[in-house]
Amino acid sequence: MRLSKSQFIRGLQCQKSLWLYRNRPELRIKPDEAQQAIFDVGTNVGILAQQLFPGGTEIVFDLKKITENVQRTRNLISAGVGTIYEASFIFDDVLVMVDILHKEVNDWEMYEVKGSTSLKEVHENDVAIQYYVLTGCGLDLGKACLVHINNQYERNFELDIQQLFTIEDVTDSAISRQSFVIDQLACLKDMLNSPEPKIDIGVQCSDPYPCDFIAHCWQNIPDYSVFDLTRLSLSKKFELYYKGILKLDEISLDYPLSHAQQLQVDAELHGAEHINRENIRDFLATISEPIGFLDFETFMEAVPSFDGQRPYQQIPFQYSLHIQTNCELNHYEFLAEPSTDPRHGFAARLIEDLAGCETILVYNQAFEKRILDELAIFLPGMATELKTITHRIVDLMVPFQAKDYYVKEMQGSYSIKKVLPALVPELSYDGLEIADGGMAMLAYAKLKEITDQAVVSKIKNDLLKYCELDTLAMVNIFEKLRRL
Repeated sequence: MRLSKSQFIRGLQCQKSLWLYRNRPELRIKPDEAQQAIFDVGTNVGILAQQLFPGGTEIVFDLKKITENVQRTRNLISAGVGTIYEASFIFDDVLVMVDILHKEVNDWEMYEVKGSTSLKEVHENDVAIQYYVLTGCGLDLGKACLVHINNQYERNFELDIQQLFTIEDVTDSAISRQSFVIDQLACLKDMLNSPEPKIDIGVQCSDPYPCDFIAHCWQNIPDYSVFDLTRLSLSKKFELYYKGILKLDEISLDYPLSHAQQLQVDAELHGAEHINRENIRDFLATISEPIGFLDFETFMEAVPSFDGQRPYQQIPFQYSLHIQTNCELNHYEFLAEPSTDPRHGFAARLIEDLAGCETILVYNQAFEKRILDELAIFLPGMATELKTITHRIVDLMVPFQAKDYYVKEMQGSYSIKKVLPALVPELSYDGLEIADGGMAMLAYAKLKEITDQAVVSKIKNDLLKYCELDTLAMVNIFEKLRRL
């Protein structure tokens, strides 16, 4: 019946999730590559934070040696060791492993390390359960802190660990939550001794973390349902669900829908197309040839690698560009070498390739404009040219976001991944090794770790193919609009 800290946090989010974790673990979804990357970031950030209190002794986690690790922690404390990493404690059948346990003159301090950039309530509960166990074991704990990434820190030459991390004292919060911890532990233990809880799906399925039992709990939800209604809050979607409304055709006629939502429902029920040719003509009138169809790919790191880089800042490493003049279409591309700061080379090539374009079409201009603005700050010598690029940008997403063109195949979305198959079904991301921006980011990050040049070449080629399809998709979508 022993609970770990992570199981306690899981149970606070959803008791059914904890019950399934303990009794039906085969129903869990294994973490995909993106989720595993998030876990790895947390692990690496935790190791790096140990440098805040250097010279400590680490207790290596081993599921088969938990009792030994707990005893070793006691021995290290008795021996006067001042800093312990992953110190292990058990109290009231709850196991916790403290990221950093540090001894000051009169008492101990515990530090929980997170890869996030701010303090959240779930983190305070995380610290509170550790406080409960440590003080229950008789440890004189004077301070309980959360350590997280400072996203305002900008690297300058050597990495400054003190500036990279923010330490927040949450001792008062941990103390104030002790009654809550005790009550919740009793509830969770009772629940685990009972049959599976009858808990329906809800906002807890994704808040504060995506649950790895969603595939099991959501198996009766259709692929296309009220949860896909555009611009409807999650709470409103669940209101419909709890009334027994799952499909769009089950929504009553008197239910208050926005214009965009009504279009979506009408398209689904009656196959109605909504095409506002006048608005589309007005949009096309803002575009002049030569036209550049542009798409960026970026990566971000919790721990900045380069000077002038902030934690989790999106750094562009690749672009694809199709330029259309009259009936001629030419393609240009850039992919930075891994392990080098890509920004200077990216910006220089981009300025050169876009020099003759009157209009630059992107899909979701807020992203590209923000990246260009950050490049202009980082590269003041290129700022004028980069700002000129920004001023020529037109957003191809606008007609679809405004529902000036909407058909049922878009399923309420205006993302290019939905718009492309609806307008240009002959083009598809299916079959690509890299098929979205998240996969591109992960693939590029892998490049600096791979020594097999054949594998490196394949990943680079896959990256180029994906990014090229993004801009080719824009070319074809634009032509579809123009033919209207």
